[in-house]
Amino acid sequence: MAYQPAAQTTQSAGLTHLATVHYSTESLDVLRQNFRFRGLCDEKTLPRKAGKLEQWYRPTKLAANTTPSAEGTVGASLTLSTTTVTATVQEFSDFITGSSLLVETDIADTVNMHSKELGYRAGLTVDTLGRTEFDANAGALVASLGATATIQDVRARIADLAANLVQPMDGGNYRVLAHPYVMYDIKSDNTAGGFLDVAKYAASERLLDGEVGRVAGAVFAESTNVGTSGTAPNVLYYMYVVGQGAVGHVSLSGRGPSMVIDPKNQNFRINVVKLGEPSGFDPEGKIGFAVSYRFVDTFKTLDATDLRYRTVQCDASLV
Repeated sequence: MAYQPAAQTTQSAGLTHLATVHYSTESLDVLRQNFRFRGLCDEKTLPRKAGKLEQWYRPTKLAANTTPSAEGTVGASLTLSTTTVTATVQEFSDFITGSSLLVETDIADTVNMHSKELGYRAGLTVDTLGRTEFDANAGALVASLGATATIQDVRARIADLAANLVQPMDGGNYRVLAHPYVMYDIKSDNTAGGFLDVAKYAASERLLDGEVGRVAGAVFAESTNVGTSGTAPNVLYYMYVVGQGAVGHVSLSGRGPSMVIDPKNQNFRINVVKLGEPSGFDPEGKIGFAVSYRFVDTFKTLDATDLRYRTVQCDASLV
């Protein structure tokens, strides 16, 4: 008997019932930024029932006394004065609702997907609020020393901070936050005593969240959510060199934002309300779910007179 091809195939026009698509119930991954600015700040909690305003104070510095005291004469008492810094916490919130029919027919976990995406928005909001406060102080802006960022830029800015009596942050190091393009130039600098990648650390060394390396008494982390100036192809990326007491972050007790650094592995706290049943505000039961976030916080420069960080505007060699 001669060979005969199959009469029916998946391409046969008459087989209209055949499933032609397999739908994955897992979403593809989404490119996400890490959140680094809160880690550069001094954390403060505002108690509830204590108003919206947080106030710090700082005594003014006394100068040296180079005048000898008169023998046998009681001198005049000195007086101290103080200055205050205030910040008002603000409320940030968003929500997404979905229909009952969406919940009942979606092959995937639609509530979980909406929760994750809204959580990323919340975390990015906190990070951007922090960045905006750092970027608001024009007095911190300096240009990089050369065509691109180098280790010398970091050393110069640390020397600048130290000369103005700004101390390192906890752990004895200044913090540097830079865009990956700028980090490429820093890592490519072959100056003696240059960049030390975390892969070359001693096994016992403790790493800070997001730490990628150290040089010149500074700990480095990367972020794509940095300030910029100019337009392509002449974009300058901001590199932040930060000392102790630069910017404060104030959260209302029990209502502050979740501390999320890596949104791929950490979830922002999201309120999930599963609905779908008739109620006074939804008599037909057509609202299947609601996801939301709400937090109360603010960022504030703690010393506007002597800024305790520097923002280096860097041209990157890769762009």
